[in-house]
Amino acid sequence: MVRRAAAAHPGDPAVVGEGRPVTFGELDARSSRVAAGLVALGLVEGDRVAYLARNATEYWELFFGAAKAGVALVPLNFRLSAGEIEWILGDADPAVVVAEEHLADLVPPAYDGHRLVFAQGDAAVTQRPGWTAFEDWLGTHPATDPHREVTGDGLLTLIYSSGTTGRPKGVMTTVASMLWAVEAFSAQFDAGRDAVSLVPTPYYHVAAGGWSLLALNAGGRIVQFTEVTPQNILGQLVGHRATHVIMVPTLMQLFISSPEASAADYSSVRCVVYGGSPISETVMVGAQEMFGADLAQSYGLTETIGVTTVLAPADHVVGPDSKLRSAGRAVPGIELRIVDPDTGADLPAGAVGEICARGPSVTAGYWRRPDETAAAFWPGGWFRTGDAGYRDEDGYVFIMDRIKDLLMSGGENIYPAEVENAIMAHPAVQEVAVIGVPSEKWGETPLAVVVPRAGATIDDAELIAFTRERLAHYKCPTAVEVVAALPRNPSGKVLKRELRAPWWAGHERSVG
Repeated sequence: MVRRAAAAHPGDPAVVGEGRPVTFGELDARSSRVAAGLVALGLVEGDRVAYLARNATEYWELFFGAAKAGVALVPLNFRLSAGEIEWILGDADPAVVVAEEHLADLVPPAYDGHRLVFAQGDAAVTQRPGWTAFEDWLGTHPATDPHREVTGDGLLTLIYSSGTTGRPKGVMTTVASMLWAVEAFSAQFDAGRDAVSLVPTPYYHVAAGGWSLLALNAGGRIVQFTEVTPQNILGQLVGHRATHVIMVPTLMQLFISSPEASAADYSSVRCVVYGGSPISETVMVGAQEMFGADLAQSYGLTETIGVTTVLAPADHVVGPDSKLRSAGRAVPGIELRIVDPDTGADLPAGAVGEICARGPSVTAGYWRRPDETAAAFWPGGWFRTGDAGYRDEDGYVFIMDRIKDLLMSGGENIYPAEVENAIMAHPAVQEVAVIGVPSEKWGETPLAVVVPRAGATIDDAELIAFTRERLAHYKCPTAVEVVAALPRNPSGKVLKRELRAPWWAGHERSVG
């Protein structure tokens, strides 16, 4: 990918925005130095290099350099604690750690591999015992591509999913699966050499890698962020004339409600992709009017490189047959099934079950976790997403919730995400999490934990009545709790177990 772009147009920018800008020619040369350095250290195909830093150009030099050497990159979540970092390093066992200077102390003293450190931009690196400056190390190796033979089933990245329970698992992505996913992304979102892809997402998220490679694969450029704020995103988007933008629905809401953002020039934008959850009709219409561009939703997991289904721009319409609440249809090349989570039996259209996927982008499994890998697949290579949903007669997938978040009230299954989507349509609600809490009558009953919009007041009874107008009454919350913020893990996932814990304290079993 980088070799091809460097040969065709070496002077074109590859990475712009925050951090050090780099052209394709420079990226190819510096990644070859990385590859040569890794080979000189004795690393062989399948070895690992860890990256502990904010988004920086060094990431892409390591990504492509490691790939040239047949070595896997392990991007670490820099928001984790020192103990969590230590555990992941022990599990991944990388031969090299490359860290941004202010994060280097998170690497435990017991780590016995090679330590390289860098600073953002042109800042000088402070001397620290046991560490070598990345630039000094790079300068000792030639810009000569080792041209190691790399197999398609070779490990490319090892991304640790934070999860919401237990230890994080290393999700293995191969060279072949990533290349397939990039081509699938390109086909869906029409990226060419003129693509300017805005990436306001940390590189330790699979979506950031896929969205970046969408542009780089086409010879376009990525707009990089070290600090992600709405104001910064707006400035970079407009300043670099972004063509392809990825953002979560909550960020869309902030843009729409901001006078400054609403008045900006978005004439360069061709496609805005969102994920994580559907959007309301109000947000969709507002985003379409503001950006004047195609909207598309992408659904996937780290285990599928974020490529499973897409809700196409043509489906972003309001009407009685609207598919707006869906996650779209399977990407060509990906097969989907909806199965009984207990038996693996296929379910008919409209029946809620576990979403299972099979295809070239599906993970090879979990690093050093053979039992958990085996449990994650049904026979035939069908990956169990853990998401509950159904598929309609037209093939559109509607995601209800995580299987484990399902709650049962009076014998009826309730999917919190469905209730949350209904509540999010209320103008006073900024965020919401629905959990099951104990009920003597029903076993458990839905509670809505709500973060109000700035300046808004939540009327519990009115919000419950609002929800009852949209859903079957048994699905609706029987109580509302207003909070300033929802607890989240380092990847931003809401920690529902923390919300449930005080309610279920003293009970023998949390049926939620």
